[in-house]
Amino acid sequence: MKRYDLRHLSAGFAHRIFELVNCSQKGEVSIFIFETADDERLQTIIKNLKREGHEVMNSLRFNEVDWTIVVKAFANEPKISNPLFDAFEKYGVELKTLDRQSAVLCIGTHFAKDNESLARELCEWEKELIYMSPQEDLSLKKTVLKYIKYEVGSEGGVLALIAKTLLEGDEIPPDVKNYLDELDNGYLSAESNVGEEEMEEIKKVADKGALSLLFGRDLYYHPDVDLIAALTALISRFKPLKVSVLDEIELKTKPKTLLPPLINELKSFDGAIVYFYDSDEVSPKLCGSSQFATAAKLKDGDEVLIETSDGVYESLFFMDTDMRGTIAVFGAKKSGYRYEAVNVSKRGSNG
Repeated sequence: MKRYDLRHLSAGFAHRIFELVNCSQKGEVSIFIFETADDERLQTIIKNLKREGHEVMNSLRFNEVDWTIVVKAFANEPKISNPLFDAFEKYGVELKTLDRQSAVLCIGTHFAKDNESLARELCEWEKELIYMSPQEDLSLKKTVLKYIKYEVGSEGGVLALIAKTLLEGDEIPPDVKNYLDELDNGYLSAESNVGEEEMEEIKKVADKGALSLLFGRDLYYHPDVDLIAALTALISRFKPLKVSVLDEIELKTKPKTLLPPLINELKSFDGAIVYFYDSDEVSPKLCGSSQFATAAKLKDGDEVLIETSDGVYESLFFMDTDMRGTIAVFGAKKSGYRYEAVNVSKRGSNG
């Protein structure tokens, strides 16, 4: 049994817990002491530890901020589950392995970071691919039929626009028609930065035959998973849509006729946006374009502090001349949605 005092890490304790547990031997027990006043965040950490197959044997609060948890590493099989999959089950979305015969509409991944082999396969299939993401993936340059850029966090609005476009003119029940009619196209387009021209591209491909909708890992912990799953289920009720995820997972469910929740407001992301991806790098660099460097007032090689909801990371900034846009990338596991507006500052500066 090992004991780790992480109180000196302040908000950065969560990242260190996952690092230590994931490097432990199967069955090894660790005790972690840390400080947090955020009970909700602690429950999220415990839930994510369990999803990865670890057993949280005990959790104990000493005072307002001091906690200990006892974790047995890899005590169970990891659960193939996340909030998006749970929402798929709720709304009756069936997941299948990616169909090699159909065109592919991909939303919310970065193949170069998540699944390079699938990107190569898509090249070999020579099938039509529409790629939707807040940032361009240069590994798809020779493959992609159309790259559609949307604003960070607006995937729910993007799915709503797709649903309206694909179901327009179809014979659908009055309640579904009323729901779609009430969606504000102007608001959704303005917030997502996706317009009518892009939707027509999707409709053209869908009208040719079967379409596979491929969801990436960016959406697994998206704050709008309920809306995303419900809109996907709605489209699937009336169109020959095959739904897949980046990992080859199948999910059997019973179709349901629940309407999606109303869209009141899409969350906006302002400031320095960083995309977090799973990486085995011991000391990952913060990589960004010259545009990001200008916006964050950084130079190539600067030592930086990255303040996130999971804690503070120390890193070096690397300016990548091949990157475009104002989103930087950082190779670290993150709880929740993989994009976050963070505070990036040079080490030793006062901001």
